[in-house]
Amino acid sequence: MHNGLKEDAAEILKSAIEAVEPSVAVKRALTRDKNTLQVGNRSYDLDKYQKIYVMAFGKASVPMAKALEEILYDLPYQGVAITKYGSSSQLESIEVYEAAHPVPDENSLKAGQMVKEILTKAGKNDLVIFLISGGGSSLLALPRKDVSFKDFVKLHETLLLCGATIKEINIVRKHLSTVKGGGLAKMAYPADSISLVLSDVVGDHLDIVASGPTVPDSSTFEDFNDIVERYHITLLPSISRLLEDGLNGLVEETLKAGDPVFDICYNKLIGTNCIALDAAAKKASEMGYNTLLLSSYITGESKEIAKVFSALGRNELLHGRPMSRPACILAGGEATVTVKNGGKGGRCQEMALSFAIEVEGLENLLFLAAGTDGIDGPTDAAGAFADGNSVEKASMLGMDAREMLNAHDSYDFFNSIGDLHKIGQTGTNVMDIYILLVE
Repeated sequence: MHNGLKEDAAEILKSAIEAVEPSVAVKRALTRDKNTLQVGNRSYDLDKYQKIYVMAFGKASVPMAKALEEILYDLPYQGVAITKYGSSSQLESIEVYEAAHPVPDENSLKAGQMVKEILTKAGKNDLVIFLISGGGSSLLALPRKDVSFKDFVKLHETLLLCGATIKEINIVRKHLSTVKGGGLAKMAYPADSISLVLSDVVGDHLDIVASGPTVPDSSTFEDFNDIVERYHITLLPSISRLLEDGLNGLVEETLKAGDPVFDICYNKLIGTNCIALDAAAKKASEMGYNTLLLSSYITGESKEIAKVFSALGRNELLHGRPMSRPACILAGGEATVTVKNGGKGGRCQEMALSFAIEVEGLENLLFLAAGTDGIDGPTDAAGAFADGNSVEKASMLGMDAREMLNAHDSYDFFNSIGDLHKIGQTGTNVMDIYILLVE
């Protein structure tokens, strides 16, 4: 592998991640002048509130909460930050709890119960500040009362393996949960509330990030049922009963637009994949690359998306198009992997492996696919580097690239040839970044 290109790609990714550092995003969005908080076009007089509650959840919850502590440093407040195992740190006043991602566990359930208990104390003269980031859907879990938590967890596992999009997965989550689909806004009512949101979804739709806990939900039990049928999902008893009752109008829907709860709940998007890509493009240009930013809306099967990037790489090598070399082509989004066999890897590593197969034998190009959170699937790698020599290097170690792709065993493939990209948990999460470099 060309170490120069590899180092350049790593630097470009680093710049992208730094641009969406959560504490910077919070301080950029929320400012304080004495006892007035300003966020977007809203001002909040802090003198009118008896208590301030802070509810942070998601992979970026700790740095977001730390920034808020610095803003509210001299005021009485209480709160919690719920984050992924291994990413916590001490905060001044806000308690930190760890739970599981991407599938909820008992700590996720305890976190949901704790948040509900705190929010029941919030009254008309109080302010609730929600700090929401990707991963919140699994880290904060509270099923409807008749849903078995065991069934709840099993359905999450099934959804993550069936090839459903994040939008489809979160439609189901919203209808299983009391905290999602506007549920937290309802719990906080009649207190005023502010939600600062770091987006990890394509299109930055607030009703999808962390399953939209503080915004109206337009989806229905009918949508839930369509997803179950589309992916041939067999529901366990308690969830099957919930869906049937929902379809028959016997169970309350998620909160819809026009509900008075949302009159005093203000939502602000503070960090996106686009911001990260802009920073990556700027860095690449400073390094001397002719840069093209394709899109932040990339979705679909990882191995198929890789074929598009390999075609772009071939075109650059043969024709110097779509721009002259050295070229950097950037994109972002969130792909999916439909798992049929139980290998180890993530959507970015699978994309890189598919790219390596497509460009086998080509020189002077490199591809990096990585998650901005530093975690690709259930692994310790953000993603992987791939080039025209990756397949040959693996073959010399007795590995068949195509067999490993079919087995979704991309982690072992890149780990064996030393091309995993491990950067640790970054504390932020704005989907994935794809970097194609051509000398």
